[in-house]
Amino acid sequence: MVSSSLSSEPPRWYMYLNIDLLLHVGSYTIFHPFVAAMLPLSLRALAAPYQSTSFIMTSLYAVLVSLCHLLSSVNQRWAYGPRRKVKLSNEIAVITGGASGLGRCIVEIYAMKGVGVAAIDIDVKEEGEREGVWWYRTYRVNTLSHFNLASLFLRPLIASATGGTLVTVSSVLGRLGASNHTVYTGSKASAIAFHTSLAAELRSTSNIKTLLVTPGQLDTDMFSHVKLGRIRNFFGPVLEVRELAIKIVNTINAGEGGTIALPAYARWIAWHQILPKAIQNWLKRCSGVDSALEAPIEQVSSKTEVKDSHSESESESESD
Repeated sequence: MVSSSLSSEPPRWYMYLNIDLLLHVGSYTIFHPFVAAMLPLSLRALAAPYQSTSFIMTSLYAVLVSLCHLLSSVNQRWAYGPRRKVKLSNEIAVITGGASGLGRCIVEIYAMKGVGVAAIDIDVKEEGEREGVWWYRTYRVNTLSHFNLASLFLRPLIASATGGTLVTVSSVLGRLGASNHTVYTGSKASAIAFHTSLAAELRSTSNIKTLLVTPGQLDTDMFSHVKLGRIRNFFGPVLEVRELAIKIVNTINAGEGGTIALPAYARWIAWHQILPKAIQNWLKRCSGVDSALEAPIEQVSSKTEVKDSHSESESESESD
């Protein structure tokens, strides 16, 4: 499900054990409504009285699990509207950053499904170490490209009978912020703000869906030098690009909008903002987010900065 180490040494078996794996298994077992409903029914099959503590507790648990799934479906429907009807034969996928990383993986998936694909990549030539060059390059790739592509494709998508899906690929660092990553996190935070405003404007346009992707650390070259300890790997595992690409494609094909935040901690990271600042700082020290990279992301490699999947700015699916 996830890749737990980027080192050249073969990972130990326990490195594959993390909270995401446990939650994934739990979603098909103890956290699934059907399995939860089987608990009180099994007790009744064993002639357990209705008034018994075990039957009451398992019944309440089954109701709670079922209610959570129901409320999740209601929230998805009310927040993002009805699903868009998707017919792959009528779809054209325009994918930026399509030469490598996440973009390339999405290109290959859609190509295998027989969907017309237009892959776009930016060729950044070496411009020396002049101050401001890498700053502008990062914002051009991670932020300005969103506006440019939306300006180019939004009107045709709205006019189309079947509409389309606009996908913004940002980063969990855009919500969290980190030392030594000021430019990178600023550009990703700008992408999140842009997507949030655009989604609000398109809320009444039923044939246009918006999808925000905020992944954690991916198994790409940009983060290949980052090493995780056992505890950090358990709570914040490295995410495989393939897994994220499949999740994005499946969401688009289902005609849904919303947010994709993987691994699990990425779904809850925004809640840390409600905590006192001292606790926020303590949690960041424990996670090691401020010390994970010795050099700023923007300066690790100029080539990696452009082609890594964290720098792929936006994927758009457009109907003929």
